[in-house]
Amino acid sequence: MTNTWKSLSVGILGLSSLAMLGFAAETATNMPPVTPAAVIQFLPSLKLSPDERTVLERYIGHATAFAVGLKSEKLRKRCADAPEMFAWIDFSSLSCLLDAYELTGDTRHLDTFRNSMSLYLELLTPGDDGFLGWWGKPIEGHPGAKEHPEVRVDELQMNFSAIAILSRWVELARRQPDYAKANTAVIDRYLTLIEDQLYPKWDKRGFFLDLGAEGGSYGGLDYPLNNKDNPGGPLSHEKSSIMVDALLKLHRVTGKAVYLRRAVQLGTRFKHCLSLKDGHYEWMSWAPGACDAKPGEDAWRIGWIAPDPKGGWYEAAVSIAMNLYQYGLVFDDTDLARFLVTQKTRCWNGDMNAPIYRTVAGVSHADSKWVEGRFLSLTLALYDPELSKLAFAGPHEAEHLAQSTNDWHGLVGVSGYVRAKYLLRPLMAAGPRPFARLGESFLADPENRAFCEKLRFSVIAPGHITPLKPSEMVR
Repeated sequence: MTNTWKSLSVGILGLSSLAMLGFAAETATNMPPVTPAAVIQFLPSLKLSPDERTVLERYIGHATAFAVGLKSEKLRKRCADAPEMFAWIDFSSLSCLLDAYELTGDTRHLDTFRNSMSLYLELLTPGDDGFLGWWGKPIEGHPGAKEHPEVRVDELQMNFSAIAILSRWVELARRQPDYAKANTAVIDRYLTLIEDQLYPKWDKRGFFLDLGAEGGSYGGLDYPLNNKDNPGGPLSHEKSSIMVDALLKLHRVTGKAVYLRRAVQLGTRFKHCLSLKDGHYEWMSWAPGACDAKPGEDAWRIGWIAPDPKGGWYEAAVSIAMNLYQYGLVFDDTDLARFLVTQKTRCWNGDMNAPIYRTVAGVSHADSKWVEGRFLSLTLALYDPELSKLAFAGPHEAEHLAQSTNDWHGLVGVSGYVRAKYLLRPLMAAGPRPFARLGESFLADPENRAFCEKLRFSVIAPGHITPLKPSEMVR
């Protein structure tokens, strides 16, 4: 997927409205350029082998090259053409600069992120409801896209991807007091943008679905393409994982309970969708809700119901549970053990040298052309010695080295591996739940504890049985 970001087509978007948040003076054009280090110095604690060093040096090189190559007008055109792609390409690439800082301690990577991000923030414009967003055409295949080519949308996943990386930058910027002091204005503006614009607009637009005792979910993806009175049923778990990740990061930099409560609701929804079979969990990629029924018919508006067919979707769904488990919320040791059984007996053939990956239903690419990718949760692997060997010392190590020259596979394609092996694993040296203290502090408040108690439950066999038509839903 070399130079993927260079192939997106064009369109024109209106001028920025960021002056209202004070970003007008923070553009990349008037910020001092950042000079990359001639030799990358990694943290001594990493203790890298020559091959590991090569992979990480190229990783940081790709991230820096992506940022340096950004041009304001080209971004404006790409945003107009398909703003959702910012989530999968641009924001995913920029997040690797934050990994670079964590791997090296060099704040120049934070500077590069800040300067590059300003180009995207300049593209924010207000919608008909006054909320700032990245407006452009919906991606091909979205409902109504062909029928209404004039429609411009603000996209949910991309907004939460932005929340995640902006929050993470704030968290990292605060690690060094002098750097945080020098960037106080930027920190304040990022948080104002998130808390006044990017996060609350989806509730105001009616895109959050409160499912009561079963938690909650976001519905729909685009505003205003979807019907505002019914933006859609619960999103797939893969998509919900983006929101959970962003909410947890936002909680860490604000300390506000509202964000952790929302993450708990989303996690509870996923847990209610788990089936329990022979000591392991299985689930469908998407579980329909009552509002997904076709009007006047005993059928769903979306006809496809199956386990995650792509390895990346599987790993994203598992991340909902793992992220909350690390806070000591929603998912416990029993849940962890069941996910491990799923990984070791359903999603992998057990062969360390010639691994074959499968869906949670045990279906491989040889069984179905729709099944593709590596069904391996790198976070789960950190909790099991055999899986750790497979993920971080097995046959995939050679693949990472071989692909490290590619500006996609050597960057975004390997980012999950880099974060699990070099960033998360050291955090877990002190215990399996690196954010348990935050979870405990949250639950120490009686209102938060009562909120979670109302949602708390254990999955009992058979667990969730997916209704194949609305009349099969449990009332």
